[in-house]
Amino acid sequence: MTAPQVEIWELRARFAAALSAMYGAEVPAYTTLVEVSEAVNRDHVAAHPHAERLGSLARVTAERHGAIRVGTPGELTDVADLFAAFGMYPVGFYDLREAASPVPVVSTAFRPVDAAELARNPFRIFTSMLASRDSRFFDTDLRARVDRFLQSRTLFDPALIDTARDIAARGGCKREQAERFVADAVGAFALSHEPVDRAWYAELTAVSGVAADIAGVPTTHINHLTPRVLDIDDLYRRMTERGITMIDAIQGPPRTDG
Repeated sequence: MTAPQVEIWELRARFAAALSAMYGAEVPAYTTLVEVSEAVNRDHVAAHPHAERLGSLARVTAERHGAIRVGTPGELTDVADLFAAFGMYPVGFYDLREAASPVPVVSTAFRPVDAAELARNPFRIFTSMLASRDSRFFDTDLRARVDRFLQSRTLFDPALIDTARDIAARGGCKREQAERFVADAVGAFALSHEPVDRAWYAELTAVSGVAADIAGVPTTHINHLTPRVLDIDDLYRRMTERGITMIDAIQGPPRTDG
């Protein structure tokens, strides 16, 4: 078999960069966030050279954490097949129904698992699936209507998923195929301009805003995308100085020197 001209890790790097560009066009504040994060990271490494033990500046700059939501096991299977073409595999299981503020989803994170692949590009996407059969959130009637809605839509072009399976099996693809494949994969997560049934969306929102975001619209989309930053307090300060309204409290683990 002829070796692929574009390897899996390079496809992943292109996918991450293209998603970032698309999301920046959809959410302009994200572009500002990326610019400020890069400046914070450069300054932090310059002042604390040992910080690169947590990853090279190039890796930190490239790193992104994204999130998407799907509605059914079939949709999640398509996501798994698509992400496998980028060398991203499910890691961990999170039952957000048991969280302090319960949400009717179960989740996993798709990312590279090999250390060498993580070093090349550590892109990861947290992926949640609606738990529509949980009676704590959905009664019998609503569950049936949610299921009908989800079964009526197709999130991913079957041809895209077939191509992804082929690329994953081959370990890459030809250059002429790579550009089209990445563009099609990114397009699957673009914000839709299709109309939404306001009453249906509102009914689901009464259960959970996340449920409405999943089963109240005909497509999926990037729920959020964030860069990695080495000093979140500095980021908070610089974003505020740029006139960006920040949340009241920084979310995440407590500060540590480790």
